[in-house]
Amino acid sequence: MKRSHLIPILATIIILVTSALACGSGADTPAAVTAPLPTTAGVEIREAVLAHDVDDDHKPVDPDTEFAPDEKIWLSIVLKGRPKEGVVAVQFYLHDEVVAEAEADLADVNSSVIFSIGEDTYVNFWLEGDDTLPISQAYRADVFYDGGLVDSYTFSVVPPAGAIPSVIREAALARGVDDDYNPIEPAATFAPDEKVYLVARGDLGVYTWLRAEWYVGGELDEEGTRQIVSSEDSADTGFFFSYLPEGGWPEGEHQVVLTMNDEEVGRYDFAVKEMALVPFEDPEGIFTISYPPDFDEIEQELGEEGYASTFEAPGDSSLIYVFFGSLGGSISDDQWANFAEGYSLAGMSGFGEDTVELDRKLGDPGTHVLFLEVESKETNVHGLAWVEESDGILAVVVLVVPIDEWPEREADLRASLDSFTWSPETARAVLGE
Repeated sequence: MKRSHLIPILATIIILVTSALACGSGADTPAAVTAPLPTTAGVEIREAVLAHDVDDDHKPVDPDTEFAPDEKIWLSIVLKGRPKEGVVAVQFYLHDEVVAEAEADLADVNSSVIFSIGEDTYVNFWLEGDDTLPISQAYRADVFYDGGLVDSYTFSVVPPAGAIPSVIREAALARGVDDDYNPIEPAATFAPDEKVYLVARGDLGVYTWLRAEWYVGGELDEEGTRQIVSSEDSADTGFFFSYLPEGGWPEGEHQVVLTMNDEEVGRYDFAVKEMALVPFEDPEGIFTISYPPDFDEIEQELGEEGYASTFEAPGDSSLIYVFFGSLGGSISDDQWANFAEGYSLAGMSGFGEDTVELDRKLGDPGTHVLFLEVESKETNVHGLAWVEESDGILAVVVLVVPIDEWPEREADLRASLDSFTWSPETARAVLGE
């Protein structure tokens, strides 16, 4: 992928202005893409032709309205006879923005021509990109004579022949992205100081360009606009955009819009709110965690199976469960791998047999950690779980909320899990190991 902040800037238009002898018969005049143009101030513009090339006689070759991104686009304007004065000008637009312009003074071109019968004047302009032209259906060329608009001509820049079709197969907002362009912690709610990632995957044909535009409270923040361009055909490839406004996100509703080849392919809404978590220090000194302020029903118990702490919201609708237990001794990497492979929340207390894992991550080699994100429609819960072994002590943190509350609770609960710390040595002592 080639990355840039904006659409590649088009090169200053290069003009070729010339006159060519041509017979006045229809057989020797170029085929027109558009209807003949009107007479303007005594000068008759026969036609304006968009074409892939011009020949040695300066006539357009292969008239068309669709061009490849790496192609030079010709606009051949044919004037009747040999006018000795006036200025012919062209402005090329992408949407409503002028991307290139040039003009030709007919007094300079035809000053040496005294009179000629049956001759036409060809004024040729061309447009090409600094690198390539962005693919889009929204180009046009406005032709002027002495400052007055004569006519407009629309044309398109399309994928080159043979390029694979471009399609976005999946996209998600997340807190990060891994080396394989997979989203890390997909989310719909973020903290004011969090960078938001739009992570996507699909097939991208050569010269396909993608743009992300970030809307803060409904207003476009141009500082966040980013673009990438595919330099080759790329099947099943990943990419991402990310943004954090200077000074952070304001609380409220925001949006990122994904555009591909000048066509919108998706709008992704997210919310930002302050994290009002309450810090908690275990009285035994085993762990610390921050919890949402309404999780204020706290119970702790030391029993034969281990040491457990529960933080519940009113009505038992949501909870955080922290547990420490002994495995009877340290375990090897292979033993941990076997344990993690068989560990599942399906059928455990609070989770139905239909529990589906939405995410599963293992720690780096030598680090005995497991992260799970699950959902059970049978019991109507969405859950996060963190499981870690150190020196034969197992720590488990499970956070559970009803499925319909997850979008609102997500940011707080992920932040709560991130805040968790513990001491294996203290846990061992409290457990009497």
